Amino acid sequence: MMLGIFEGLDNVTLDIILPIALLLIFFLVFQFLFLKRPLRQVLVLLRGLLFAFVGLVLFLQGINIAFVPMGQEIGSAFGGFDNTWTLIPLGFVLGFFITLAEPQVRVLSQTVEEASSGYIRSKTILILLCLAVATFTALAMARTVFGIPLHFVIIPGYLIAVILLFFADKDFVAMAFDSGSIATGPLTVAFMVSLTVGVSDALDGRNMIVDGFGLIGIITLAPIISIQLLSLIYAVKTARGEVSDDSGK
Repeated sequence: MMLGIFEGLDNVTLDIILPIALLLIFFLVFQFLFLKRPLRQVLVLLRGLLFAFVGLVLFLQGINIAFVPMGQEIGSAFGGFDNTWTLIPLGFVLGFFITLAEPQVRVLSQTVEEASSGYIRSKTILILLCLAVATFTALAMARTVFGIPLHFVIIPGYLIAVILLFFADKDFVAMAFDSGSIATGPLTVAFMVSLTVGVSDALDGRNMIVDGFGLIGIITLAPIISIQLLSLIYAVKTARGEVSDDSGK
């Protein structure tokens, strides 16, 4: 059991050491040449960097030994059921709660509320992203279950996203495209991709490569489209006086 917990820890540690070391070197060069911060502040930053290093190692190790195998096992189990359509509501539920648990999504939601002076509520963005990702995760599951070609989903989705660019508020557009990458964080990638790969491997007539992957590309569309649609709703409500613009826009 203990050997399983520490399996691959050395590789994870080495993968984290390189970027952390580069960041440290970058900071130290600027510290000695330009910043010249007091020693106390430098020590605080180094302590934070150490905590970040330990946290990243533990997080990625947990993903490798728990999330990835668990996702594959759950996917294989559901892929063996007669009623494979149950994967679609399962995808919705998992997509909602995994997005809710993503730290990056919460940080973005809070940042948006602060930057807009409360005009756009963090809870609104958070719930919207959770529902959008959940819906598109269910769509990705349906694609895997029924063998729908990926381009039948991706091409119309991005056409909708491009068309909305001409109508959505420019501030919401920037937020939407940032949210696209944030919503597909490590939890989504590690667990949901492993689950769809497990499902496609268990289903007869499915190709693990063709049908198991593509989920991240579909989920990326969720925040891009939903937040741009949100901007249209805000525009209508602002015009009606239902939403007061306190952000100075």
